[in-house]
Amino acid sequence: MFLRKKMPKDAGDYLLDVIINRYARRKSTVITSNRPIEDWGLLLKDNAAASAILDRLLHHGHLLKFEGKSYRLKEAAQRLSRRPNTKEG
Repeated sequence: MFLRKKMPKDAGDYLLDVIINRYARRKSTVITSNRPIEDWGLLLKDNAAASAILDRLLHHGHLLKFEGKSYRLKEAAQRLSRRPNTKEG
């Protein structure tokens, strides 16, 4: 979530509707984001909606925090290091 720099004006309301519906029906929801949850209110431009969303997600949920370098970047670096060194000359 929040990969786009500009979120639609009503993004917080729409996401809150989805989360409330899933919470009421006790359905599983998985959300991934590269942004800290402290920034969600700012990113959604709606602190109240972000607070309500997080309240429901975290009530029965599990927060997993991963740190470190991107696996995609690590794999790309490994591929580049395995390439034969071809110099023209």
